[in-house]
Amino acid sequence: MRRTPSLFLILFLLCATAHAQIPFGLGGPSNISLTLRSDRPTAAPGDTVAIVLKMDHNPGWNSYWLNPGTGMPTTLNWTVPEGYKTGETLWPIPKVKPSDLGTSHVYIDDIYIVTPLKIPENATPGEVEIALAADWLECDKQGCVPKGGEATLTLKIAEKAVGDPEVKTFAKKVIEQQPAHLDSWQVELGGNDEVFEARLTPGAGANTAPGEIYFFESSESPALEYELPEVTRDGGTFVLKMKKSESVPSANIEGFFYAPNGWEEGDDKTKALAVGSPSVATTTAPIPPAEPVETDSETDHSVTGAAEGEIAAGAALYDVNAKPNYVLLSGAEEKKLTLLPALGLVFIGGLLLNLMPCVFPVLGLKIMGFVSQAGEEEHKVKKHGMVFGLGVLISMWVLSGIIIALGLNWGAQLTNPVFVAGIVILLFVMGLNMAGVFEFGTSMVSVGGDLQNKKGYSGSFFSGVLTTLIATPCSGPFLGSVMGFALSQKAPIAFLVFTFFAMGIASPYVVLAFFPRAINRLPQPGAWMEHFKKGMSFALFATAVFFLGSFGKQTGYDGLSWMLFALVMIGFATWIYGTWGSPFVKKSRRYFVGYGLALVAGLLGFQMVRVAVNKEAPALAAAEDVGEWKQWFPGSMELARKKKRIAWIDYTADW
Repeated sequence: MRRTPSLFLILFLLCATAHAQIPFGLGGPSNISLTLRSDRPTAAPGDTVAIVLKMDHNPGWNSYWLNPGTGMPTTLNWTVPEGYKTGETLWPIPKVKPSDLGTSHVYIDDIYIVTPLKIPENATPGEVEIALAADWLECDKQGCVPKGGEATLTLKIAEKAVGDPEVKTFAKKVIEQQPAHLDSWQVELGGNDEVFEARLTPGAGANTAPGEIYFFESSESPALEYELPEVTRDGGTFVLKMKKSESVPSANIEGFFYAPNGWEEGDDKTKALAVGSPSVATTTAPIPPAEPVETDSETDHSVTGAAEGEIAAGAALYDVNAKPNYVLLSGAEEKKLTLLPALGLVFIGGLLLNLMPCVFPVLGLKIMGFVSQAGEEEHKVKKHGMVFGLGVLISMWVLSGIIIALGLNWGAQLTNPVFVAGIVILLFVMGLNMAGVFEFGTSMVSVGGDLQNKKGYSGSFFSGVLTTLIATPCSGPFLGSVMGFALSQKAPIAFLVFTFFAMGIASPYVVLAFFPRAINRLPQPGAWMEHFKKGMSFALFATAVFFLGSFGKQTGYDGLSWMLFALVMIGFATWIYGTWGSPFVKKSRRYFVGYGLALVAGLLGFQMVRVAVNKEAPALAAAEDVGEWKQWFPGSMELARKKKRIAWIDYTADW
């Protein structure tokens, strides 16, 4: 009978594993599928056919071009019968995706890649198989995974060729995108060891309004930084400048200029102006997209309920770098915030933050710590208060340093489902610990154990760190304008503002620690503390649920479901540990069940978490009118001002 719990747990874990079907490592299905077709399903000996590869990307996913920018290139490896030869692959126009790390050159949706295949003159009639093995990096907003796939094509060889009009259309579009040398434009390359400069002068027949010009380097070892070029006008000449990452003579840099409006009058097909030897235009890939993709979206920005002309007019007025003036309800312009008022406001905001629901669970834990310290030596109590404040301060320095260095917004970490999942798991496990589901062994010197009894300095420090982590979402109402001010300043000033914020959070605990009489007025330690501890576990569970709401908004129903099952499995692992991991349990059972099965259950739970964080909430439906409300589009406020209309913008964050 003693073996029943062990057998039951093994069967339960096996069933859970079989049901979950969780991909391990880099396994799991790809979000990109491959299809091979030919513009001539039946080819004659001596023909050159176009093999068209279709890469079908699931919504929200992308792969990369040969020169990927900040990514990894897509590679194609062909296997053809003896005597058959593949030519240089012609790639479609990739999209330019700017980000904080630099520009990426990506493919989204359905794309078609063309590779010419030469049929030998002495090809034997019948069927031959063309095989492709491709490797790529597929990415979405949550991260990237290297993937690969294979595709095959059966090509029929006969005396008379038979074409496929649909595939011919796909191939033609890609061929028309390839770069060409144009007599209507004069191109001069120059610069120095640090800057690449190109001067483009239009001549007879040239389109003098080509639009935003972009240069796409075609080298496998690019010499230019991955960033958008600086384009200016010098009379009728367009001057383009880009920073170099390697000291390469400008004359040796090959690539393509791109203009969304075309390079010649009446020509809407030639989208690339080649640089380098004439062979470059036919042996390498083309250029970036007509319109660069915005950092936070790769979808069509058309808006239902707004006319195309209105959207175009708004786009012409919209200036992404413009900063609005804040006006009070009285009509007076709001005074700009300065350093000293900002420091005072941020300190008060941190002080009041201790009363918010996000921080309340940690407040209760710290009060328990002071109660347990009642009667101790005064200097020890003071040390605990100072260590707690140090935990708040150091964690705030680390968090603010990351935010300042990466140019992020305050609270931006809560838009990362991995970070949110970590907070949820931490709060959930802490709640289980306080509820008595498990206890850390007496021989384990751990943060959790210190947090439980509140007598270790690491426990006080950990409380400070935890306070900083979970305080972020609640600070918005207090500190929106102050954080905006901080992040617009130079790094030392921004760092000072965040330091005062941390001091405001920690001040009540430090003050209480330095007034032992106030601590002595608290109830003396006793049996009531165990009830209080278990009661506070529900506050931790409630806070975890609060963060689960934000997690569900980011990952959708599927992600939230996986996360809930993951918490069940993690909770199950802690229960196994708490029941059979005690030093009083027989050693063999303690190691096999209390440690071994708990570890297996925990790992299974974290695999579920990995699946959950990789889910993505479905895109919002197309913009629709909701009463008198309309979805915002770039330039909508500028249009309203131009028409002397009052417009309100309703925006918020789910966290």
